[in-house]
Amino acid sequence: MVAPIDAPESEYAVIDYLIAFLPALFNGFMAIVLVAQGGDDRQKSLGLLGGAFLFSLLATPFIEVHWTTKTLVISFISGLLLGFGQYLQILSLKLLGVSRAMPMTTAGQIVFMSLGGIILFGEMNQGLALVCALSAITLLVIGVLFISKSEKTKEATEEHVDWKRGVPLVVISTAALVAFLLLVQGFGLDGRSVILPQAVGYLLVGLVGTIPALSPQLGKEDNRWSLLTLRQLIPGLMWGAAILLTQVSSSLLGVSVAFPLSQMGVIIQTFGGILILHETRTRREMRWTIIGVVIMVIGVIMVGVARSFS
Repeated sequence: MVAPIDAPESEYAVIDYLIAFLPALFNGFMAIVLVAQGGDDRQKSLGLLGGAFLFSLLATPFIEVHWTTKTLVISFISGLLLGFGQYLQILSLKLLGVSRAMPMTTAGQIVFMSLGGIILFGEMNQGLALVCALSAITLLVIGVLFISKSEKTKEATEEHVDWKRGVPLVVISTAALVAFLLLVQGFGLDGRSVILPQAVGYLLVGLVGTIPALSPQLGKEDNRWSLLTLRQLIPGLMWGAAILLTQVSSSLLGVSVAFPLSQMGVIIQTFGGILILHETRTRREMRWTIIGVVIMVIGVIMVGVARSFS
């Protein structure tokens, strides 16, 4: 973003941070809407990825893009990683629930994305900036751990939370979701130019990955082409907007700042999973959740402090 000569620099800094926060809102409500609308994992996956592709297709004519062979190839590969990670994340939601799966993947993404920004791209890697950045990352992770903390109760057992199958899916999906953005930033690609070729990559994952012959664990019936899939385009449009804004804000503020801010949607996902999707929480677990939210908010403030020292 290039500010006019007579515009105060602080004003544009505020706008940059606002852009970095917007993905948190889109991501937060996206997961709630995706699960609340129902449908099986094939319908959710294809609808979400298809909706994000549709957003990219509609947005591209209105944003300035500069395509080169490198941009197209790297963006497409990053899209494959993004689609694979999101596909596995959708599968984990069914096994663990939104209020458990999303804090786990958020913690992993914050740690590795922020460390990637510091180590690979030299962001906030000296003096007080580094101290504050590492403190912020630590607080964010501690907050997420509090949010996802649970106790063994009869209600939790009856909820059929499958940790054995769900956790590996979260780990693999988290790795893919971290790799896609680090790849784009590592090659210095503009967030606006990558959005459409990237969308082609994750749409391809959605189309191929949901073929019954390649995903027998989801059942034999191919019911992808249905009204439920069409309805899931709505959270897909929200997710597509979050992807674009995250990549743009990463160019403006750096990965180690923009990405943790974009992941604050975990607060919406957690309380939405409990209040809207009726995922169970004991009184003690609710106390842990509130403590975790407070710690995460402090962590976000520390991100801004770290940026001010860099």
